[in-house]
Amino acid sequence: MNSGRVFDEPFVNVSNFLSVSRVLLLAPFTWLTFKYLDEPNDLFLTWLIVIAVLAALSDFLDGLLARLLQQETIVGRYLDPICDKIVIITAMTLLVIYFEFPVWIYIIYILREVGGVWMGTFLYFKRNQQGRPNLFGKIAVGFAGLMILWYYSVPNLRQSYPAGDWRLDPDISAWMFLIIHIIGMIGYVRSYGKIILQSAKPGKDS
Repeated sequence: MNSGRVFDEPFVNVSNFLSVSRVLLLAPFTWLTFKYLDEPNDLFLTWLIVIAVLAALSDFLDGLLARLLQQETIVGRYLDPICDKIVIITAMTLLVIYFEFPVWIYIIYILREVGGVWMGTFLYFKRNQQGRPNLFGKIAVGFAGLMILWYYSVPNLRQSYPAGDWRLDPDISAWMFLIIHIIGMIGYVRSYGKIILQSAKPGKDS
């Protein structure tokens, strides 16, 4: 496929701005993280939750508005998941450094995302196919947000709950996060496999 066609479409639109806005929210989120670590309290945690909700809302609205306003573009289909990955990876990096998130789950997630980006790029430029966001991917992103907020809540919860309380063990959500992404990864591999097989049939462009 001609890569120049990617930027032939009017990709500067409301939907793509909403995708980029999630990345822009990382600056205040990171700043509030350090303030919260210095002084765990309801105020800083509330603002962190507000930013997380705004990011989730932008994730919901960008795709919805792209369809309603007929603003779906090749750039937008890549921008949405890539912005999701940047936001989640940044937040998870903070979890690993400051909130005792399991490093090995973090590594698995990074490898999974790198593989997904590579495969999506391969399909587009070599097989003339472009993957689309699916429901399972949206569920995984939403659950990642909940998991991150649980980890962030622990310093504040420690002031109200005794040691050993299940609410102070967010590793439960980390395991669920891993399981969801493994299932999603299997689904993506099957989908990509079908696309490759179909595009490799005689009569298809390669």
